[in-house]
Amino acid sequence: MHGLHINLVDEHVLVYECRKQNRNAQKILYETYYSKMLPIALRYLKSEEDAMEVINDAFLKVFSKIAQYKAAGSLESWIKRIVINASIDFVRRNKSYKSNFIRTGTFYQQDEAPEENENELTTFQFSKEEILEMVSGLPPASRIVFNLFAIDNYTHREIAKGLNISEGTSKWHLSNARKILKMKLKSSPFSKNKKS
Repeated sequence: MHGLHINLVDEHVLVYECRKQNRNAQKILYETYYSKMLPIALRYLKSEEDAMEVINDAFLKVFSKIAQYKAAGSLESWIKRIVINASIDFVRRNKSYKSNFIRTGTFYQQDEAPEENENELTTFQFSKEEILEMVSGLPPASRIVFNLFAIDNYTHREIAKGLNISEGTSKWHLSNARKILKMKLKSSPFSKNKKS
Protein backbone atom coordinates (compact mmCIF):
# COMPACT_ATOMS: atom_id res chain seq x y z
CA MET A 1 0.00 0.00 0.00
CA HIS A 2 2.10 2.87 -1.26
CA GLY A 3 -0.25 5.84 -1.57
CA LEU A 4 -2.65 4.90 1.27
CA HIS A 5 -5.35 7.50 0.80
CA ILE A 6 -8.01 8.04 3.39
CA ASN A 7 -11.36 8.43 1.89
CA LEU A 8 -11.97 6.02 4.45
CA VAL A 9 -9.40 3.33 4.45
CA ASP A 10 -10.65 0.05 5.87
CA GLU A 11 -9.83 -0.05 9.59
CA HIS A 12 -8.26 -3.51 9.30
CA VAL A 13 -5.98 -2.34 6.51
CA LEU A 14 -5.00 0.71 8.55
CA VAL A 15 -4.14 -1.44 11.57
CA TYR A 16 -2.22 -3.89 9.37
CA GLU A 17 -0.16 -1.06 7.86
CA CYS A 18 0.49 0.50 11.28
CA ARG A 19 1.76 -2.86 12.51
CA LYS A 20 4.28 -2.73 9.66
CA GLN A 21 5.24 0.76 10.92
CA ASN A 22 4.02 2.42 7.74
CA ARG A 23 4.52 6.13 8.56
CA ASN A 24 1.73 7.23 6.24
CA ALA A 25 -0.72 4.83 7.91
CA GLN A 26 0.35 6.07 11.35
CA LYS A 27 -0.22 9.66 10.22
CA ILE A 28 -3.70 8.78 8.94
CA LEU A 29 -4.59 6.98 12.17
CA TYR A 30 -3.36 9.96 14.23
CA GLU A 31 -5.26 12.50 12.12
CA THR A 32 -8.41 10.36 12.11
CA TYR A 33 -8.61 9.93 15.89
CA TYR A 34 -6.79 12.98 17.30
CA SER A 35 -9.85 15.28 17.30
CA LYS A 36 -11.94 12.58 19.02
CA MET A 37 -9.34 11.90 21.71
CA LEU A 38 -8.35 15.47 22.67
CA PRO A 39 -11.72 16.25 24.36
CA ILE A 40 -11.35 13.04 26.39
CA ALA A 41 -7.93 14.09 27.70
CA LEU A 42 -9.27 17.60 28.38
CA ARG A 43 -11.96 16.12 30.65
CA TYR A 44 -9.18 14.99 32.98
CA LEU A 45 -6.52 17.67 32.71
CA LYS A 46 -6.25 21.35 33.59
CA SER A 47 -4.86 22.69 30.35
CA GLU A 48 -4.69 22.00 26.64
CA GLU A 49 -0.90 21.81 26.98
CA ASP A 50 -1.21 18.93 29.48
CA ALA A 51 -3.84 17.26 27.28
CA MET A 52 -1.59 17.54 24.21
CA GLU A 53 1.28 15.92 26.12
CA VAL A 54 -1.02 13.07 27.13
CA ILE A 55 -2.39 12.64 23.59
CA ASN A 56 1.12 12.44 22.13
CA ASP A 57 2.18 9.89 24.78
CA ALA A 58 -1.01 7.92 24.14
CA PHE A 59 -0.46 7.73 20.39
CA LEU A 60 3.13 6.58 20.91
CA LYS A 61 1.63 3.75 23.00
CA VAL A 62 -0.97 3.08 20.32
CA PHE A 63 1.75 2.64 17.69
CA SER A 64 4.00 0.55 19.96
CA LYS A 65 1.11 -1.70 21.09
CA ILE A 66 -0.89 -1.91 17.85
CA ALA A 67 0.06 -5.59 17.52
CA GLN A 68 -1.92 -6.21 20.74
CA TYR A 69 -5.13 -4.83 19.22
CA LYS A 70 -7.35 -7.88 18.70
CA ALA A 71 -10.28 -6.18 16.90
CA ALA A 72 -12.65 -7.56 19.57
CA GLY A 73 -14.04 -4.05 19.98
CA SER A 74 -13.75 -0.94 17.87
CA LEU A 75 -10.35 0.61 17.22
CA GLU A 76 -11.70 3.91 18.56
CA SER A 77 -12.65 2.30 21.90
CA TRP A 78 -9.22 0.70 22.17
CA ILE A 79 -7.48 4.03 21.52
CA LYS A 80 -9.83 5.79 23.95
CA ARG A 81 -8.86 3.37 26.72
CA ILE A 82 -5.18 4.10 26.06
CA VAL A 83 -5.85 7.87 26.20
CA ILE A 84 -7.73 7.53 29.51
CA ASN A 85 -4.96 5.38 30.99
CA ALA A 86 -2.34 7.89 29.77
CA SER A 87 -4.38 10.65 31.48
CA ILE A 88 -4.43 8.62 34.73
CA ASP A 89 -0.65 8.08 34.48
CA PHE A 90 -0.12 11.81 33.95
CA VAL A 91 -2.26 12.70 37.00
CA ARG A 92 -0.47 10.14 39.17
CA ARG A 93 2.98 11.48 38.15
CA ASN A 94 2.12 15.18 38.34
CA LYS A 95 2.47 16.79 41.78
CA SER A 96 0.02 19.62 41.09
CA TYR A 97 -2.72 17.05 40.37
CA LYS A 98 -1.68 14.55 42.99
CA SER A 99 -1.75 17.11 45.81
CA ASN A 100 -5.52 17.44 45.40
CA PHE A 101 -5.95 13.79 46.39
CA ILE A 102 -3.46 13.91 49.25
CA ARG A 103 -5.30 16.79 50.93
CA THR A 104 -8.66 15.09 50.55
CA GLY A 105 -7.28 11.84 51.91
CA THR A 106 -6.56 13.56 55.22
CA PHE A 107 -10.26 14.43 55.55
CA TYR A 108 -11.59 11.00 54.65
CA GLN A 109 -9.78 7.88 55.81
CA GLN A 110 -12.48 5.21 56.04
CA ASP A 111 -12.96 2.46 53.49
CA GLU A 112 -16.50 3.49 52.64
CA ALA A 113 -18.02 6.84 51.69
CA PRO A 114 -21.73 7.65 51.61
CA GLU A 115 -23.06 6.88 48.14
CA GLU A 116 -25.43 9.22 46.37
CA ASN A 117 -28.52 7.86 44.68
CA GLU A 118 -27.26 6.58 41.30
CA ASN A 119 -30.20 8.17 39.46
CA GLU A 120 -30.26 11.55 41.20
CA LEU A 121 -28.49 13.43 38.41
CA THR A 122 -30.83 11.99 35.80
CA THR A 123 -33.79 13.83 37.32
CA PHE A 124 -32.55 16.91 35.45
CA GLN A 125 -32.93 17.47 31.71
CA PHE A 126 -29.71 18.90 30.29
CA SER A 127 -27.78 18.14 27.13
CA LYS A 128 -24.60 16.07 27.36
CA GLU A 129 -22.59 19.21 26.50
CA GLU A 130 -24.20 21.18 29.37
CA ILE A 131 -23.48 18.38 31.86
CA LEU A 132 -19.86 18.08 30.67
CA GLU A 133 -19.42 21.84 31.05
CA MET A 134 -20.64 21.61 34.65
CA VAL A 135 -18.34 18.63 35.26
CA SER A 136 -15.38 20.66 33.98
CA GLY A 137 -16.02 23.15 36.81
CA LEU A 138 -15.66 20.54 39.56
CA PRO A 139 -12.61 20.54 41.87
CA PRO A 140 -9.79 18.72 40.01
CA ALA A 141 -9.67 15.49 42.04
CA SER A 142 -13.45 15.09 42.18
CA ARG A 143 -13.71 15.85 38.44
CA ILE A 144 -11.17 13.15 37.60
CA VAL A 145 -12.92 10.52 39.74
CA PHE A 146 -16.37 11.50 38.43
CA ASN A 147 -15.15 11.21 34.83
CA LEU A 148 -13.59 7.82 35.45
CA PHE A 149 -16.56 6.38 37.34
CA ALA A 150 -19.66 8.01 35.84
CA ILE A 151 -18.56 8.60 32.25
CA ASP A 152 -15.85 6.05 31.48
CA ASN A 153 -17.20 3.20 33.67
CA TYR A 154 -14.16 2.50 35.82
CA THR A 155 -14.75 0.82 39.18
CA HIS A 156 -13.57 2.39 42.44
CA ARG A 157 -10.98 -0.39 42.67
CA GLU A 158 -9.62 0.47 39.20
CA ILE A 159 -9.62 4.20 40.02
CA ALA A 160 -7.85 3.64 43.33
CA LYS A 161 -5.20 1.46 41.71
CA GLY A 162 -4.68 3.81 38.76
CA LEU A 163 -4.43 6.99 40.83
CA ASN A 164 -2.68 5.40 43.83
CA ILE A 165 -5.42 6.44 46.26
CA SER A 166 -7.71 4.41 48.54
CA GLU A 167 -11.11 3.19 47.36
CA GLY A 168 -12.61 5.28 50.18
CA THR A 169 -10.98 8.41 48.78
CA SER A 170 -12.31 7.57 45.33
CA LYS A 171 -15.83 7.14 46.74
CA TRP A 172 -15.55 10.41 48.68
CA HIS A 173 -14.61 12.30 45.53
CA LEU A 174 -17.49 10.75 43.58
CA SER A 175 -19.93 11.70 46.34
CA ASN A 176 -18.45 15.21 46.48
CA ALA A 177 -18.75 15.61 42.69
CA ARG A 178 -22.39 14.50 42.73
CA LYS A 179 -23.29 16.91 45.54
CA ILE A 180 -21.67 19.84 43.71
CA LEU A 181 -23.32 18.89 40.41
CA LYS A 182 -26.74 18.59 42.07
CA MET A 183 -26.35 22.11 43.48
CA LYS A 184 -25.25 23.45 40.08
CA LEU A 185 -28.12 21.70 38.32
CA LYS A 186 -30.72 22.93 40.80
CA SER A 187 -29.47 26.50 40.68
CA SER A 188 -29.20 26.65 36.89
CA PRO A 189 -31.73 29.04 35.31
CA PHE A 190 -32.22 26.40 32.60
CA SER A 191 -33.04 23.61 35.03
CA LYS A 192 -36.10 21.56 34.08
CA ASN A 193 -36.33 19.36 37.13
CA LYS A 194 -38.74 16.52 36.37
CA LYS A 195 -39.86 16.50 39.99
CA SER A 196 -41.13 20.08 39.88
